[in-house]
Amino acid sequence: MSLKSQYNFKEATLDPDFASESLKNFKELLEAALSFVVISMPGVGVSYFLKYLATKDFARFFHIDLYALPTLTQHEFYKLLLTELGGKSGLKTDESLLIETKKILKTFSQKHDKIVLIFSRFDQLKNAFDWNFLSNIQSLATISPGKIVLIFTSIRPLYEIATDALSGGNLNFYSEELYFKPYSKNDLRKILTIEPGRITSKEAMEKLLDLSGGHNQLLHILLSSQKQQNLSLDQFVKLQMKELVAYLPYQQRKQIQKIALGKKLEEVDDYLLGVGLVKKSGSTFELFSPLLSEYIRLNLPVKLPLKEAKLFKLLRRNIGNVVTKEELFAEVWPARNASQSDAGGDEIDDNATDWALDALIYRLRKHPFIKSNGYIIESHKKVGYTLIQA
Repeated sequence: MSLKSQYNFKEATLDPDFASESLKNFKELLEAALSFVVISMPGVGVSYFLKYLATKDFARFFHIDLYALPTLTQHEFYKLLLTELGGKSGLKTDESLLIETKKILKTFSQKHDKIVLIFSRFDQLKNAFDWNFLSNIQSLATISPGKIVLIFTSIRPLYEIATDALSGGNLNFYSEELYFKPYSKNDLRKILTIEPGRITSKEAMEKLLDLSGGHNQLLHILLSSQKQQNLSLDQFVKLQMKELVAYLPYQQRKQIQKIALGKKLEEVDDYLLGVGLVKKSGSTFELFSPLLSEYIRLNLPVKLPLKEAKLFKLLRRNIGNVVTKEELFAEVWPARNASQSDAGGDEIDDNATDWALDALIYRLRKHPFIKSNGYIIESHKKVGYTLIQA
């Protein structure tokens, strides 16, 4: 039976073939009456797909977005769920909210062949997870077995973020997972019809689509950037890249670091491949966006002597731009400026000379790390230096 969606999400206007492969995978699990956890990298844009899914007519969908919670608590979650189902939360206990929710779901199950509850951004509630709470949510699927399916979203497997809460029946129920990879270029173009970015030329758009690697949030950052000629220097691009590295456990961070440096790996963690942070290219692996590779290379921890480390850090922070000698002196020999200020400019640190700076630049250029990573330090006579990467 065809159903008219209760949602007027703008995603309903997306082409019928939008994210067709993902839709096929979702439908297979829904038809098998399997509840599952959708796992994706942060910001990739899975919420667009879920809202698109909620407007389909092959099931009765309920879209529960946890970003709508005023506070991330179990009680507010139960209230939001009941309200989304058409009930009135009022001043009720958690138990009363759950009982009324089940009654409404029972009624719906008598009218519809398939009911799907979509819990978007479910992992936002991770600090409130406990065994009883996850059991209560699981119990919703047992009201009418085979008819009610639950979909959860998370950026990490739930067994990693709710270890104590997942045991026994909970562990089995929440173990079905479906990875959501970055969008294709065509699908990103379709999202831009409902979430337009800054207007740009066709050629520039193709370049940005390639750089985004199918990551929706990154694409919008790139479109808005004022540094189109050197996007890796954009502070918002750097923040996005930092987020994509920082949320990973240590071993996964080490793997993407090796890939960014061009080192050969025989195997890559299933999670990295699953969410599309890493993709197979022939016999090698590469990161989903060259911007992520560049960010990692530019922000690698470097073991250098103290003065060389300060010098390199400043140059790398301003890669592609001229750093003046005065800026370098202030960073490497801060006492020089202090002495000038205190003594009216008559006293200068004996070590803070042009010769000392030249010698420091020479040692840095010869360092194996600088050579192996293709860094070049260009001199600008009487002005300063520029760090570039070949």
